[in-house]
Amino acid sequence: MTLALHWFRTDLRIHDNQSLASAHAEGDVVAIYIATPKQWQAHYDAAIKLDYWRRNLQMLEAELLQANIPLYYFEVATYKEIPALLEKLFVKWQVNSLHCNREYPLNEHNREAAVAAVCSKLGVQMQLHDDQVLMPPEHVFNKSGQPYKVFTPFARHMRELLQPLEGREALTIKRQEVVALQRLNEQRQLGELSWPAIDPVWEKLWPAGENYARQRLTDFCEEAIIVYDEARNIPSIDGTSRLSHALAAGVLSIRECWRAAHLFGEGKGSEIWRNELLWRDFYKHIIWHYPHVSRQKPWRDDVSHVPWQHNKEEFSRWCNGQTGIPIVDAAMQQLLQTGWMHNRLRMVTAMFLTKHLLIDWRWGERWFMQHLIDGEFAANNGGWQWSASTGTDSVPYFRIFNPVTQSRRFDSEGAFIRKYLPELAHLDNKSIHDPGPERPSSYPAPIIDLGFGRERALSAFKKQVDFFYETPE
Repeated sequence: MTLALHWFRTDLRIHDNQSLASAHAEGDVVAIYIATPKQWQAHYDAAIKLDYWRRNLQMLEAELLQANIPLYYFEVATYKEIPALLEKLFVKWQVNSLHCNREYPLNEHNREAAVAAVCSKLGVQMQLHDDQVLMPPEHVFNKSGQPYKVFTPFARHMRELLQPLEGREALTIKRQEVVALQRLNEQRQLGELSWPAIDPVWEKLWPAGENYARQRLTDFCEEAIIVYDEARNIPSIDGTSRLSHALAAGVLSIRECWRAAHLFGEGKGSEIWRNELLWRDFYKHIIWHYPHVSRQKPWRDDVSHVPWQHNKEEFSRWCNGQTGIPIVDAAMQQLLQTGWMHNRLRMVTAMFLTKHLLIDWRWGERWFMQHLIDGEFAANNGGWQWSASTGTDSVPYFRIFNPVTQSRRFDSEGAFIRKYLPELAHLDNKSIHDPGPERPSSYPAPIIDLGFGRERALSAFKKQVDFFYETPE
């Protein structure tokens, strides 16, 4: 028997799964999932995200059984224990090949290297597939042979490379003969894994399953994508795809998203949404080519010593939506209540924390990961470093969003604020963005004067950049 092992990680689907299809093409395929609860804690994975994984695994297991592909569950504390576990599986099950979809952060890269050593030792062929990205990082370089550091030329080059993908069919698998394997002592049931406490609301907010995600993609491309260029910036309406969590968990194929958008023409909405998919690839390429960003370091050297204010009280008020700036507080309440935040508001809240409050971007990055259902290291890190002006192709340090201006522009009637801050619902459409004398006693005063915060940030960044680029005598 030729036994191929597919290792599910953040690719929780059957449809258009490169690793699963490759394993299936070799002969008999068996699937495994390895829980790593202490690693989840170290990576600040949100409970709502882990529960979404759990619910998708439950549905995935049932779908795999229809194809006679068994899914076995295992648990170790951290990545370091995975090679020893896999070595036992390889020997007991007489595995010929291991297939998995590559993940790009530094810890995952080191994990793959350790697993590859075990495979080499036992003569097991290890095949890593680039399933999370539209194009592997090693295939996209500028004319000088260097990784792209600016998004616009990266996106232009990617669009050229991706033209053949637009007409390619998705990968599928067929029903196989039943594979019977010896039960192992290490084997567990899905419910026996160390999942966090469950909130019943999560299932209603975020239904699981690749069929649901694919239908959401179809509905978005048939309707909302037409006006996406304008609707995506208005937090009070359902103007975005709401697919980021499905992509982060691998419940939906990034290639299927690209193809679906292409099928609905070259309108501005489709073009901008595909740009968002390219941003996702861009940040994965960045963490692969520049692993120092996986070590909690800024991508840019010239802002590595910004005098961040490590004010725990102000940070706590930001976390809990008590800053006294309505749009910021409403956005933080959306995060706390739903495990998700509108992308425009992610930029507004991140820039308020890192510029007006001058609090270390790494604090905010960690808080988002601890609460987001779509928390993904590359995108989250890239977004925070963009807002903090510490990352590649980030916003210039002197461009600082005024949250009140952003609120008046993108939530002009205060609908979003009223939804998440009911104590302000009685205010008119003008004062709700900046209450002033109309501020109710139940709502806190502003944590900082926006003008003061702006000037402090400009001064701090300018001193750092001027010092870095100063030519010694």
